[in-house]
Amino acid sequence: MENERPDSQQLLRKLKYEEEQKQKKTRGKLKIFLGYAAGSGKTYTMLEAAHEALRHGVEVVAGYVEPHARPDTQALTEGIEMLPPMMVDYKGVKLREFDVDAALKRKPKLMLVDELAHTNAKGCRNEKRYQDVKELLRAGINVYTTLNIQHLESLNDLVGTITQIEVRERIPDRIFDMADQVEVIDIEPDELIERMKEGKIYGRLQAERALSNFFKREKLVALREITLRRVADRVNRIAEEERNALGNMEYHTGEHILACVSSAPSSAKVIRTASRLAYAFHAQFTVLSVETPELKQADEKTKRVLNRHLELARALGAKIVTVYGSDIAQQIAEYAIVGNVSKVVIGKNNRRRFWEKGKVEVLETLMYRAPNIDIYIIPDGRKKNTGKEPAGKGRHRSEHSHTVADLAAITGVLLLTTAVAFGFQKLGLSESNIIMTYILGVLLSSYIADKKIYALYSSLFSVLTFNFFFTDPYLSFKAYDKGYPTTFVMLFVVGFFTASLTRKLKQQNRESAKKQYRTEILLENSQKLRRCKSKAEVWKQVAEQAGKLLNLSILIYPVKKDGLLDLPLLFPRKGMEQRTLEELVNFQEKAVVQWVAANHHRAGACTHTLPEAQAMYLPVQDAEEVKGVMGILLEERRPVQDFEYGLLIAMLNEAGVKLQDALPEKQIKAS
Repeated sequence: MENERPDSQQLLRKLKYEEEQKQKKTRGKLKIFLGYAAGSGKTYTMLEAAHEALRHGVEVVAGYVEPHARPDTQALTEGIEMLPPMMVDYKGVKLREFDVDAALKRKPKLMLVDELAHTNAKGCRNEKRYQDVKELLRAGINVYTTLNIQHLESLNDLVGTITQIEVRERIPDRIFDMADQVEVIDIEPDELIERMKEGKIYGRLQAERALSNFFKREKLVALREITLRRVADRVNRIAEEERNALGNMEYHTGEHILACVSSAPSSAKVIRTASRLAYAFHAQFTVLSVETPELKQADEKTKRVLNRHLELARALGAKIVTVYGSDIAQQIAEYAIVGNVSKVVIGKNNRRRFWEKGKVEVLETLMYRAPNIDIYIIPDGRKKNTGKEPAGKGRHRSEHSHTVADLAAITGVLLLTTAVAFGFQKLGLSESNIIMTYILGVLLSSYIADKKIYALYSSLFSVLTFNFFFTDPYLSFKAYDKGYPTTFVMLFVVGFFTASLTRKLKQQNRESAKKQYRTEILLENSQKLRRCKSKAEVWKQVAEQAGKLLNLSILIYPVKKDGLLDLPLLFPRKGMEQRTLEELVNFQEKAVVQWVAANHHRAGACTHTLPEAQAMYLPVQDAEEVKGVMGILLEERRPVQDFEYGLLIAMLNEAGVKLQDALPEKQIKAS
């Protein structure tokens, strides 16, 4: 009987699979016509399929078809209803864009939307066309679209290596994998080149440039192979997921891919490589960044680069983890062991500074601490450069304003230390006591300023001052005693490393305090939510806790049962007046809020949907519907950090669950 008991994990997989299939029935179907190069016939085949659907009585509307100068393709547009494009003014030029609102209003059975990877012009609701397509699918509209293989995010580096061309318009792999059907438009490379020479794809001058660059046979062959392999991987993955869900094969798990990223440009390649590995191994995919004290003090450009890498990882479906510490190798090794990581993907920078050559590398630390973990090293791929990086220059420029004040404070401490040393000399105390006085001065200096350069300055100041005032001959940098040079070196080394250690401990204490504070906020929020009886109390509590966590102004838009927005609740940050926040309640911002409430997805500032908004808006929902929308006023247009964002989402989810049980205000008053 024991052996006949059903596997709980298998039951969960089956239920999840059935739920996914149920959700697929409620949304539209997505079919992608996939090619490996321009001119392969994607749009032509899509239009042929549209005519076939028309013959079977399906209502077909062309939402957007790229106006190719190809007579055969243009001829196929006849007989298909064309949705008028939305004209967007960009730098004095009128651009044709897909009108997603008109498409949703028209709501045919089948919509044709060409160029899935297209980036919309500034002023459109969504940044990318695939986001427009997702809205159509949620509305129950079937979509036909086209895509070239080089536009897949995970393949960007691989394609760039083959073609020597950087593809800027890309889509996350999850969009491709969510397609209900993928039709490969396969054509022999020789035939494609012949079509290019005949002028069937581009004009004469453009065709000549293409044939001498992108449209070389060896490149087309490689792109064709990548396309076929990627589609085959997709088919295999779908089949395996179905077998696993239905219990038709033994289920193997345990593969966990960890990508280690930083602000280095090579991190994007690391993420894409790890994504491909995770897809191939059907593995859990995690991206890890280590927040060091140096990163905390880095300039805004460096932080923006890191945030772009994390956004890329998020788009590729990775779990984002941020750890804190000064020893990067140790932090990665610890997480790899604790997180049961099976494979680690790290980048190797070609540009190493001379003082880094003696450091124990991440690779060596991982091999020593976790010998069973497979390690993949991704080279930078860039030429060596002896010049300084712009990020470093920017950092020094940004810190210049604080340098004078810090140096003045440290110099004051060291002058006071020198005065105390003179007092000890008058009292007849030995030189060892004076040396200890200067070491104390270096320690005090490290508490005033955290940067290594200040530890170097205070140590050097102490050595030179001790030599000048307290060694024979006095008031000179000479020294008669043979032991003095050793004393000077030891004083400098001890002072410098003691200050460095103090600085690290201070930074670690600061980070520990911050983490403790954030955890306390989450626990406090959970406790207070339990005591809330009405929806108004829930909204007030979650807004106050979110404001405390982020130190930003908060808006709450409760959603009524009919889906309409209620009057907003305003919670300005400390130092902001109420009327300043009231100015944010306008038609444009309400339109973003309404979109978030309807689509169950975040939008607004620092997102890819309606980014022109002043605030970022997040849905507060339970398992079934959106209960309200929280707006966060990002005054400096900086995205919320990953750790804070994770805590915020946890708070909103808990609030959504609580709102299910909260009583309406009328019942509260009656009771």
